Amino acid sequence: MRLINEIIEILSSEKPNLTNALIKTKVLLYKIGQKELVGWVNNELNGYQTGEEIPPYRILPSQVLVNAANMAYQVNSHPIPLAHLDDDLRKSLERSELNQSLAVLEEFANSDTDSLERPLPMEWVPLLNQGLSNNYRIQKAWCEISVTGIVQILTEVRSRLLDFLLELSSEFGEEMSDEEVKNKANEVDSASMFNSAMFGDNTTILVGNQNAQHVVNSKIQNDFSELEKELKKQGVTDEDVSELKLAIENDGEATDHVNKEYGPAVKSWFKNMIAKAADGTWQVNLGVAGNVISGLLNGYYGWY
Repeated sequence: MRLINEIIEILSSEKPNLTNALIKTKVLLYKIGQKELVGWVNNELNGYQTGEEIPPYRILPSQVLVNAANMAYQVNSHPIPLAHLDDDLRKSLERSELNQSLAVLEEFANSDTDSLERPLPMEWVPLLNQGLSNNYRIQKAWCEISVTGIVQILTEVRSRLLDFLLELSSEFGEEMSDEEVKNKANEVDSASMFNSAMFGDNTTILVGNQNAQHVVNSKIQNDFSELEKELKKQGVTDEDVSELKLAIENDGEATDHVNKEYGPAVKSWFKNMIAKAADGTWQVNLGVAGNVISGLLNGYYGWY
């Protein structure tokens, strides 16, 4: 299909125009009868709105810096301790969600600066002051985000989209008519191709206008042995798998299937795994860890 090859050519060029590639991908998805997948494309083109879940690859580490002074000294762009904050507050500072459109991210990536600032409202100052000694008081506080992380976001979008299109191109002939494309699309599971390329197997996938959640791998439902295999593929240790099995058994009826909420034991296990990802004990990117676990657990419980 000529349109697929056009997009592949754009993405494989030395300086790809990702916005152009995404617009053409939107046209492509309609042509192959997969308009329900356009939600992800629209979000990347227009930016993610307030309340919409941000994909893990758009969540970057950030460092809190301040300008502060006491009666004798002034310090500028200085990191400060955050250990006195509770986990949720600290996480909101140490991770920054980039919800801007891809075009804006490209502008950031091409800027002359090495980092970006996310200003913190003055309401944060009293909390952050509690971690300082020697009577230092904060004058300005912000989260610093490395531009290299933004470059990585662009690279991931480019790579994932290219993976999808290369796989799709093997199914569609170069000179197919629109009618032939529609007929062929009925034989090809392009939705699974798209989901796998954009989000990977065994993760919670956000597709469609309503951001409905789907789990690619459904064979693990109510089968702990299959769940165990998938967890081990993600680097989860035998000990952690055994602890999860015990947690699931202990929760029993405490698992809320109606509202799709884990029981207290599984929640505790979940929190422990995220902590291991954060300190490097579990070798999975922190931004990805939550989706890996929730995708597998939701698949096990049958929460699609």
